[in-house]
Amino acid sequence: MRTFLGVALLAIAVPLLAQSSAKVDVKVINVDVSVIDPNGKPLTDLTADDFEVLEDNQPRKVTNFALIDRASSGRAEGRPSTDVELRRRVILIVDNNYIDKSDRDAALRKIDEFVDGTFDGSYEWAFSTIGQQLEIVQGFTSDRKAIHDSVGKIRKSATTTYRDMMDRSVLDDPLFQRSGLDIPAGFESRERTTRNARSMANTARGLIDATHAFAAAEGKKLAVLLTGSMDLSTSFSTYETGSDRELQDTKTSTARMIDAIVREANAANMSIHVVRVAPHQSAVPQHDVDNRSSGRGIEGMNITGDSDIRDTSPGFTIAAGTGGLFLTSNSVRQSFDAIDGVAGHFYLLGYEPGHGEDRQYHRITVHVKRPGVRVVHRQGYLDLPADERLERLLRLRISILQPASAVPVTLNVNDLKLDGKPAVAMLAAMPMSRVTLLPKDGRYVGRVHVYLAIFDGKGNNVGFHHQVQDLSLSPAEHDRNDAFRYKMNVRLDRGDFTVAITLRDDLSNEIGTAVQKVRL
Repeated sequence: MRTFLGVALLAIAVPLLAQSSAKVDVKVINVDVSVIDPNGKPLTDLTADDFEVLEDNQPRKVTNFALIDRASSGRAEGRPSTDVELRRRVILIVDNNYIDKSDRDAALRKIDEFVDGTFDGSYEWAFSTIGQQLEIVQGFTSDRKAIHDSVGKIRKSATTTYRDMMDRSVLDDPLFQRSGLDIPAGFESRERTTRNARSMANTARGLIDATHAFAAAEGKKLAVLLTGSMDLSTSFSTYETGSDRELQDTKTSTARMIDAIVREANAANMSIHVVRVAPHQSAVPQHDVDNRSSGRGIEGMNITGDSDIRDTSPGFTIAAGTGGLFLTSNSVRQSFDAIDGVAGHFYLLGYEPGHGEDRQYHRITVHVKRPGVRVVHRQGYLDLPADERLERLLRLRISILQPASAVPVTLNVNDLKLDGKPAVAMLAAMPMSRVTLLPKDGRYVGRVHVYLAIFDGKGNNVGFHHQVQDLSLSPAEHDRNDAFRYKMNVRLDRGDFTVAITLRDDLSNEIGTAVQKVRL
């Protein structure tokens, strides 16, 4: 059997620069908008004229408008939506860095109850945890047994905490009061701020990896982050003189991590609903670190009500910045019911941005001409070309844990020697029927993108390469409909590796990934 064969010779030692190309298309930016009345109920009687959309403070005409009301959609119960763009996909992320095991397990029991009592099987769930890194427990499924099994697996995972409650007793210690509180208060502030930054780094890295991992998934994606108190009250402002550069740099680093989460979630068109299943460790507002307030009004569901932690809590910042809800009620079931209600009723607005894929971050503002309502939507997006978004995903370990399967790809790997050094010969293949071929000058032409990603035994990406293979087939070759194959000889150091080859048709953008472990 004759096949089209592409060949490449690579020596992988450090990550390689990938080739990329940019396209300028007339496109539409879609924004999911939830409008909530003062009683916390979604509004469903608005028209396109009630909305005003701005990008980077410039008005944009709403070209597409639809009310998505799942309660009256008429869809058969227990069947996922066949409309890919509107298919709801829930990604449950359990943050083991900010939550104790007892609080987490109690929340998981409520999730089991929600699935048995409210979930109708009409949408899909995925499950993951964040410890020192993101771990995907279960890909998207609507099967109740698989959902309960995933919750059970998460319940067995360990919680990892690097921070504990601020030791405010130092402020009342007579010895320190006589000798001066500047030194002990400064030490306590620096220690707690560093611990908090370490936890935040793990959480931020996990959330960003999650946005990358699920960026290519179609449909209305909403992440539900089960977490604890992401306290920012880690220092005593009365004793801060501004001279502690280490403390200020650590706080700045934490703020940048929070901002990165929002930007990456917006780039992936993913809202993050934050469910804080445990109260603040310190019963004072986050901006009042001197204990001048009793903390009254902190708890409760911040769907509509005001709170003195709304503007500074990382959980609120993440939720508000991505179009999600920040839910601080200890009733997890109530929180899930609120998310389910908002996710089931929303407006889909579309507008033309007026620019190409410029690799810039653009801010979105939506105003509603109705007083007293709360408007929830993502606050921006990073305008990256599709191939660059794909490359970012393929460089992550997540891509080999949940490989793309739209196109069937096979991979054969064999050991060989190149100049006396260890190497592997890889042969990837996919059906030629999955390659879009167009007639040109009496032949059929097409293009296939080949992505190679190599991960070491710890899951770190140690090599990446993007190659474009042009095809030109005679009519006889086209009629045989043989396989497309691509061969690579790759030089590696000795050790354990995981190699992944992804093939993408240039016109349809359908992709498939094959993964194999290698030991040299």
